[in-house]
Amino acid sequence: MKNISAHQYSSKIKRLFSWIIIYILIFGIFLFIIYEQSKKVNTYQFAPGTIQLSVSKTKYVVGQTISYTLKNELTVPIVVINHCPSEPFHTYQWTNFNWVRIHDKTNPKNCLNTPKEQKILENKTITGNFNNFPNLFSKPGIYRIVAYADNYDGLAYADFEVVDKASSNIPIIIYKPVYTPVYTPVYVPVQSSGGDGGGGGGGDN
Repeated sequence: MKNISAHQYSSKIKRLFSWIIIYILIFGIFLFIIYEQSKKVNTYQFAPGTIQLSVSKTKYVVGQTISYTLKNELTVPIVVINHCPSEPFHTYQWTNFNWVRIHDKTNPKNCLNTPKEQKILENKTITGNFNNFPNLFSKPGIYRIVAYADNYDGLAYADFEVVDKASSNIPIIIYKPVYTPVYTPVYVPVQSSGGDGGGGGGGDN
């Protein structure tokens, strides 16, 4: 019985070591897969340079054409997503001391024959305007448009102001109260001399 028990114990030890080795191999393979995937993620780095988004003017009148230019100053191409029939860029209006996202949609017919993605090569630009979105900047205010691009960790944006026609050429005036003194005329009666009158009377006598 003792020899059989020793044999069984030895077999259990061998099976235990076998399972330990199998688990170690599985865990090692798992770590290797994670390591390889992490290397792929780490190789995805942001390219040097910037993306510049600008508008033709800093001040527009309601109804004027607002044109934009997006320039890729990175060392790699970028891809701009076409969100038509929605506005081409994220658009915000300065309201109550906050940037509030606003939206507008164009006629779906304006989206025909337009690519869903537009590639911009390095040191190249694209231009456009918001004529197909007449309600986007229909109210006077301060606006911001923001462009997003892959492989770029910054935000390209441009700020501008929209004013109504009545105030487009009026400079900003700070009104201050002006106090003008009011002068009240004071009339002083001219009195005749009594001595002169008496002398005259005596001469007549």
